[in-house]
Amino acid sequence: MTTVLRATGAALALLFTLSAHASTTLFEVSKGGQRILLGGTIHLLHPTEFPLPAEFDAAYEEADALYLEADMAQIQDPAFSQQMMQLMLYPPGKSLSTELSAEVWESLARYSKQNQFPIQQFVGFDPAFVSMMMTVMTAQQKGITKGVDTHYFNRAKADNKPTGQLESTQAVLGYMKALAGHDGDEIIKATLRDLRRFDQMMETTVSAWKAGDMDTLYRDLGKPMKEEAPEMYQTLMVERNKDWLPVIKGLFEDEAVELVLVGSLHLAGEDSLLEQLEKAGYRVKSYTIGE
Repeated sequence: MTTVLRATGAALALLFTLSAHASTTLFEVSKGGQRILLGGTIHLLHPTEFPLPAEFDAAYEEADALYLEADMAQIQDPAFSQQMMQLMLYPPGKSLSTELSAEVWESLARYSKQNQFPIQQFVGFDPAFVSMMMTVMTAQQKGITKGVDTHYFNRAKADNKPTGQLESTQAVLGYMKALAGHDGDEIIKATLRDLRRFDQMMETTVSAWKAGDMDTLYRDLGKPMKEEAPEMYQTLMVERNKDWLPVIKGLFEDEAVELVLVGSLHLAGEDSLLEQLEKAGYRVKSYTIGE
């Protein structure tokens, strides 16, 4: 979905002041002598972007366990895809052509024809699902496939490093179900706008992500989503951050150092995980190799 492209980080100040141009999108979060490493990721990357910034490999090597948003093995299971598709189907009698405004439907049809997107295969699905498929297919056409999360999940499997997740696959389906019925016009308009400038967005996003340029990431990607698709932002960002926070706090109950990787947008703005952790008394600082 469009949010796959919206990779951002945050420079937050409460107990510890971070530069707006930190050296990385990785952070060290500590309290009472215990700590975790919390990183913002990009879910889709071109193969030429590997190897990743040195801080990510260093954090992975230092960590005793890897935590991702969800169980990647289950997410990659075809059975999960089938469940999601069933969940995102319109009820009988409804379709994109009947539920979208005439203007937005015409724009979507025109884009699909110009970019070889098989819209007729998806007319029976909710706009949130169509948005996701449009984004993924566009990325695939450009050779963009696995991102930071998948890279380290595969590496952890090969290394037999313990893995965990912040949410269950049922929770993922629940969030998707909550998206169904949101303003379809808003979702499709935002998706079309982003896909028309896909290459520019990816270049800007990846460059800013590598440099830890949090201001650029939030300005170009996080803020537009919050303003133009507020219901989607509330469901996918605010509510998930709220649900993840107790899980992350629980990681401080043992001496292990966990590396937690989430989409960078979850670390941006006043609703971010970093902001919530700082408000709860945790110390946040930019991660530096060897410190």
